[in-house]
Amino acid sequence: MASLLWNRISKLDRFEKIGLFLFVLGHACAAYFSFGYNHPDEHFQILEFADYFIGLKADSSSLPWEFRSQIRPWFQPFLHALPMKLLLSLGWYQAFDLLAAFRVLYAALNLAALWSLWRVFKDKFAIDPKWFLLIGTLWFFPYLHVRNSSENLSGIFLTFAFAVFFGGGRSFLCGLLFGFAFLARYQIALGLAGFALAILARERRITGDHLRMLGGFLIVVGFGAVLDRIGYGNWVLAPYLYFKVNLVDGVAATFNPYPWYQYFIWILQLNPVVSLPLFLGILVYAKKEKIDPLAGFVLTFMFLHFLITNKEYRFFFPLMNLVILISIRAFQDSPQRWFSAPYLTAYLGTSILGFYVSTFHGAALGSLWCIHTAHRFGSAGETWLSNRDFVSEFRNNYYRLDQVKVHTYGTDVELSEALKEHTPPTHVMIDAKIGEENTGRLMNLLRNRGCELETSALPDFVFSLRDRFPVIRKIAYRALYRCP
Repeated sequence: MASLLWNRISKLDRFEKIGLFLFVLGHACAAYFSFGYNHPDEHFQILEFADYFIGLKADSSSLPWEFRSQIRPWFQPFLHALPMKLLLSLGWYQAFDLLAAFRVLYAALNLAALWSLWRVFKDKFAIDPKWFLLIGTLWFFPYLHVRNSSENLSGIFLTFAFAVFFGGGRSFLCGLLFGFAFLARYQIALGLAGFALAILARERRITGDHLRMLGGFLIVVGFGAVLDRIGYGNWVLAPYLYFKVNLVDGVAATFNPYPWYQYFIWILQLNPVVSLPLFLGILVYAKKEKIDPLAGFVLTFMFLHFLITNKEYRFFFPLMNLVILISIRAFQDSPQRWFSAPYLTAYLGTSILGFYVSTFHGAALGSLWCIHTAHRFGSAGETWLSNRDFVSEFRNNYYRLDQVKVHTYGTDVELSEALKEHTPPTHVMIDAKIGEENTGRLMNLLRNRGCELETSALPDFVFSLRDRFPVIRKIAYRALYRCP
């Protein structure tokens, strides 16, 4: 198997080899360093659901309101629950280790999906292999691709689905893949409406391939209903309830209400060197390909999200694998513009900076046991043991932590006793600035207690530079320790 894989890689164009190497390297860094989550839903509506199903969380009242409303699909929580249950039964279960394994798995699936679609686009549109360098160096891909979020999983299935569709593969398989993308995130139905309309407008009739695709999709939806029956304990049509509660009853409008043009503001704010070409690429592709199912999917998905009051830029994450290929196809006839020295300098510069900030600083650090050193919340000498999710203290069950505690100490001995009393065998995080005196003291304290460094936002050698370069002393340092 290894020799077969190596033979295939050796036959690739050199630009594809470099792009793949950079892709793998960046994603490996993200899988290792990017602890925490990008959005609370990534934790509370996937991991907490899985935790409840396998019995680690006994009380369903601590689950988010979506559980009681029965509007969330159980598909992705079950994907996490099954290995969790297996490892728990074997006595090998460690929450953070398993999440790291899932980050690697999601990254590998994104690589396989993107590579599949790239090969199809490359052959279909005769794209120069050097465009794959832009895929390998796109700064936000590593961060997005390792997330165990519904947006990420849905994007993986969508990418595979369009690779099968454009590759002339089996319609039934294509329908299955679209179905799993829908189970991961119901909002995909908005794009599928545009996809179906574009197909009908182009072919002006319903064919056997269309029916087989629809059949595969409906089979997966039925499979999802069975999973929801197991998860919720009763038969429920979760997609309908999701639509009713969020759009008809207007619950979604109470979260993050923004005007229709807010996404355009974010496009300008989120690194316009990259975001503007991607957005323009969608429009150019749609004009160039005319009645195209992929353009119909993306444009309909985006347009309907413009109309929905609840807006978050993560809602567009499932499109990102598609949009990069769309943009490459759109601009492939003018490579001199995008591979010119001025643009490449700006692109690579912002990519390196964006990659560093997004990957090596981790995601949001909610629901992790933290140690906040002095000067962050109070006077010198205070150390806070807290849950980063300040909304509710009961949302720490997944990591099996104690309640929020505050300790005032005068010596390391007193602090050590406080930690020994209130910290169970679990993970402890330092969240502090490198330049604070207590940062080093707390690191030494944890090491003396036998705690092992599991991951950190910065390599250790940075500490040796903090006295030489004062600016480094202001950098936030986040490290995760496993304590016995």
